[in-house]
Amino acid sequence: MDFDLLDSLDDLGYSLKDDCKIKDILRVGPKSIEFTQLVEWFSKELQALLEIDSCVNAITDPDDSSTFLLEVSSFLKELKCPYKVLVSGPISQRLLHEESRLTLLDYLCTELQAARVIHHRTKKKKALEIEMDDSTIASSLNNVQNVLGIKMGENDNLVSIFNEIEEKVKEHISSDPDVLSKPALEESLSEEQWDSLNDLYKDFLQDYHVRRELLLTRLDVTIQSFKWGDGSKGKENEILKAYVYKRAKLKKTPSVKLSDVLSARESIFIIEKTSSDELVKNTKSSLKRFLIAAVPDRGGRPKEQQPYVEMPNWKKRQGGGGGGGGRGDHRGGGGGRHGGQKKYRGSKGGDKKGGNFDAAGSY
Repeated sequence: MDFDLLDSLDDLGYSLKDDCKIKDILRVGPKSIEFTQLVEWFSKELQALLEIDSCVNAITDPDDSSTFLLEVSSFLKELKCPYKVLVSGPISQRLLHEESRLTLLDYLCTELQAARVIHHRTKKKKALEIEMDDSTIASSLNNVQNVLGIKMGENDNLVSIFNEIEEKVKEHISSDPDVLSKPALEESLSEEQWDSLNDLYKDFLQDYHVRRELLLTRLDVTIQSFKWGDGSKGKENEILKAYVYKRAKLKKTPSVKLSDVLSARESIFIIEKTSSDELVKNTKSSLKRFLIAAVPDRGGRPKEQQPYVEMPNWKKRQGGGGGGGGRGDHRGGGGGRHGGQKKYRGSKGGDKKGGNFDAAGSY
């Protein structure tokens, strides 16, 4: 079965890395970056051929496998996958075994082969449609024609279509000059300036790619945390239906292109306040309609603070007391430091009992 899968991948034009074998990929499964990259490639190919909304993104860390499984579930559901082992049961258990992973790759291989054959047979013979079929250019051109009310004839070519679009645009601008503001870039740039602008664009693109990836990761983690609550038990499928479809539309790479600098108008220099009506209308929700009731005053105003009272200065202790005299009396009078000590003046034989006790307290 592994050899059949390798042959199918070669026929489809996907080559594995030299240090990566299909058995190792199947053994690790969703926690393997190579496995998720392979599934992502299948999903992007099928998305373009079948014009579906869902797709699967490869992981960059083994801990992101749960997000990968969510996207696979949504993608297979849109494909109407007939294998129950891949579309039923707990999502975390669907690709738990190596056999189910092999079934998934084999199913995607057959679907992609069939999609390519059907796409090749259903191509239209018109030159314009053959060149721009299933592309963003064709959809954009179709939208422009619908907005301007232009109908394309059978004998029309690209030059005649764009000439008609240009005439319609000039006609609308002449009838209402204020409908289109001035361009933001009025002067032409040299080749060196375009190169510098392109380098700057790449830096910004990388920066905002990282920012979007961070925000999307936070979003995925937040949705995963919802499933930990007791109220979410048994509602995993409902969460998927509400989340995965919308999540698939959020891309890590920004959609801004370098060519957008030519179409930018001078209105781009106007920065709206976050509290303006134009921006607030997009962030309205039912939660913001609730008014917060009166709450206790927590203070914290600097003007109402009590003045700070400093500690009094330290002073030396006042003199007095008879501690020293009492200590001397206790030791047998104030006769100096050694006044209270006993001295032995024994006899020549060294017997201290034979000495005499004097008035000073010594023998």
